[in-house]
Order: sequence, then C-alpha cells, then structure tokens
Amino acid sequence: MSVGVIIPAGGAGRRMGSRIEKQFLKIRKRPILDITLSKFQTHPLVKEIVVVLPEKRLSAARGLIRRFSKITSVVAGGRMRTQSVINGFEALSQKHCVVLVHDAVRPFIDRQTITRTIRAAKRHGAVTVAVPVKDTIKIVHGSSVLGSPNRKPLWHTQTPQGFRYAVLKECLAFAADKKAYDTDECQLAEKLKKDVRVVMGSYLNFKITAPEDLLLAAAIRG
Repeated sequence: MSVGVIIPAGGAGRRMGSRIEKQFLKIRKRPILDITLSKFQTHPLVKEIVVVLPEKRLSAARGLIRRFSKITSVVAGGRMRTQSVINGFEALSQKHCVVLVHDAVRPFIDRQTITRTIRAAKRHGAVTVAVPVKDTIKIVHGSSVLGSPNRKPLWHTQTPQGFRYAVLKECLAFAADKKAYDTDECQLAEKLKKDVRVVMGSYLNFKITAPEDLLLAAAIRG
C-alpha cells in the first residue's frame, strides 16, 4: 500500500512569542520539524512526504531533502492552513492509496498511531486521530459561564488525519471552490457528509504552540 504524507509547516507561530517559527525551534538541540519528519521517514508504509514551509523558509528545502530521502517536494504555504494543504496535495508525485496530513509541531506521534490511521483511512475514507476530553468544559460568554456540556462525547482532535486519495481531493476542491478555510481537513469532510471516523491517539501527541509546551516537550523521550 502506498501512503503519501503532507506536513503543513507554514505557520508563523505568533503564540510562541519567538522570532523563529515554532517548527524550527529545538527540543534537546533538534528542530521540532526534524523530529516530526523522522517519524514518517522511518514508517515502512510511507512512500512520499511533501513539506509545506513559509515562503521565506524555502531556502531550507535542500537541507530537508538531503536529511530525509522520502521528501519529494518542499512547497510554499498559503495564508490559511487549507491553502497550504492544497499546495502540498498538488505537489504529491502520485495518487497514493492513502494520504495523511500531520501538523509539523506534533513531534511525539508514534508509529502505532500512524499505522492505525493508515488502515482506518483505507477502510473508511476519512479519519482523524483524537483523544477523549478529560477536563470539565465550560461554555463561556465574556466572563459568564453559560453551561457545562456533557464531556462524554467530546474529543480533542489531533493529527494525523487520513484520507483515501479521492476523498481528500474532493474535500480540497470543495474548500477551494467555497473558500471554506477550516482548521482541519476533517471539517471539510464533515461538510461533504462523509463518514468521518476516530482513531484513538495519545495525550502525548500534543501540539507545540506556547512556551510552556516546549518545557513539557523537553521532558519527553519520544
């Protein structure tokens, strides 16, 4: 089975408060992006990786391709995440059986979860990795609590999100046509009434977005 992977790494990382984009910050002297890429580089089912970078960072492409043999293209991102994923999808060299989209700043994804996502995407067409919400959630307006929803059906969405090639192509075409720039690709599938399934993830598969996340990441061996 052939699997392609798109790694959107085009964000500016403003919440991190750093002049360096968060995907290039280091955990134990290693760039976050490199740690993430290594998880897919070493997965036996992954045949191709496309990385999406900020345009001003495209000069880093040669080094990435030299370090990771499965990278076939490094392309510029768009203003919105969906635009970046579209650019990455169009750069894939072939119609893979399954295409994964994974956040560059989730470096602690594990091989088992990647495998489960690939298998579920092939079977169902559209899947997302997620974990059940552990905390009580409040609905707040201003500083007033309006209610507390039942947390049992609530899940934290993660990545990778996986799709059969034709399903993701349809989702991204819909996004381009309707300018539906959602925060993840499964939202597009939901709008198209696809049967989106959940793959159990890990609470360690968190997204590094703030300085405190870097402190936690430094303590993890993954």
